Amino acid sequence: MVLALHYGNAVAGDQRFDRPKLQEKLLRTLASSGGVKMFGLRRIGKSTLRRYVIEQMEQARKPVAFFDAQGLQSIQELLGDLFGALPRESDLKTRALGFIAKDSPIRNALEALASGTKTGEALVSAYWREAYNGIRKALSASPAPPLLVIDEFSLFLKNMLERNPEGRGEIDQLLAAMREWRAAGMKMLLTGSIGVTALSRHYKLTADHLNDLQPFEVPELSDDEAREFIREATEKPSQGRWTDEHTGKFIEECGVLYPSFVVKGLLEIGVQSPPPPGDFAGIFAHYVRPVLHDDFYNQFNKRFKFYGEIDKDGQRKLVVPVLKRIMEAADGTPLDDLELPDGYSRIDLAEFLDMLVEDGFIHFSEDADANRIWVPASRLAKLWWKRSRLT
Repeated sequence: MVLALHYGNAVAGDQRFDRPKLQEKLLRTLASSGGVKMFGLRRIGKSTLRRYVIEQMEQARKPVAFFDAQGLQSIQELLGDLFGALPRESDLKTRALGFIAKDSPIRNALEALASGTKTGEALVSAYWREAYNGIRKALSASPAPPLLVIDEFSLFLKNMLERNPEGRGEIDQLLAAMREWRAAGMKMLLTGSIGVTALSRHYKLTADHLNDLQPFEVPELSDDEAREFIREATEKPSQGRWTDEHTGKFIEECGVLYPSFVVKGLLEIGVQSPPPPGDFAGIFAHYVRPVLHDDFYNQFNKRFKFYGEIDKDGQRKLVVPVLKRIMEAADGTPLDDLELPDGYSRIDLAEFLDMLVEDGFIHFSEDADANRIWVPASRLAKLWWKRSRLT
């Protein structure tokens, strides 16, 4: 197989480098749970994994409903996109309407949304409970509820809350309803480029409504995966001009082995007639790192700044010392080695650690005795820490 290099959005077919273990792990996690939450930095491969899941569902002829919630700002818009995404063969729209009284004001509103027509936002908000109960009952009566895949779900929540900070009651009601839908058989894959834990703490949401979803992290390529990626992209196009020496130097200069970094580097170098490996340092310094590193540094900066909006003292007294300890440790940092400042509890620490995991700063492993060891989530996170000069 020749890997066709493409830098940009989610890829499939000959543009996608398959990661069988990771892909199978995601499918297995979905199959054995109510669903998956996959929040993290942009450009790490979430969209490609999401597209893979949808492909597998379609190949197995299992119903799937997908929509992008990035630009949505209300429950009404979410319902409209949900109804529009439901596969016709599932008949879930008709079933849901059938469980709502014919004289209920929400029925006409939902019928309009189901046909793609905008309707009154205030009406939908007022009668939302009837709407979500109808969907729940329809799911319980469905022989094959669809997998619901929503991209940028966390950004949708942020849009709603920024538009109306007092609307967290509606958000809590939505999250509770979606949990009931999962209990009724609708599995979910919720993805997003910002974490939900930080949003929940900032806006005082009930985060428990997402606890039944399994978190799923997208790691960098392993060294072996990166070498295979490069081989598939270069072997035939270069007709032997790309050598093992090129690969070794490329991995050394690339450093961060997310697929987007590898693709960007290969495109800038050129795989058909690559220059000498000695030229790679200059190419990465001028054409790869300035683009990709700045993108990721900006993401880290925005997330760190948001922690200050949530709790300025917590950002300074808790988050910074935790990051310093983990980022600068030669080996992993045990949880018990993370100190608590006055006024903060172990519960506060756990919540901030969850934020840092979702936002791509740190990662942990856990032994048989439930001891967690914390490490930087990526080399890029360590580079951001070094560059940020927070201490």
